[in-house]
Amino acid sequence: MATVPITKSFTTTRTAMPPVSTVHRAPDGSLHHTRCARRLEFMGGRAGVELDFYCYTCCEHITLNPYVVMRLPDPVGVDLTAVRGR
Repeated sequence: MATVPITKSFTTTRTAMPPVSTVHRAPDGSLHHTRCARRLEFMGGRAGVELDFYCYTCCEHITLNPYVVMRLPDPVGVDLTAVRGR
């Protein structure tokens, strides 16, 4: 049986994390659903590992871990109504 040697280079550095696209931080610091730009309601946490939110507009459940919430950028005065085309 013939084999083909495969050479792989392993990297030890980590690439930048992708941006969070499900939620964003509003100017008042609260979390909003990106799909509808409405405020998310905090439902509770599970074992200190996951945070549960709910969007009453979209009827969608969103689970985030605290690390993702810490990675959310601070709002920089983005006008969401202009971005969404309203």
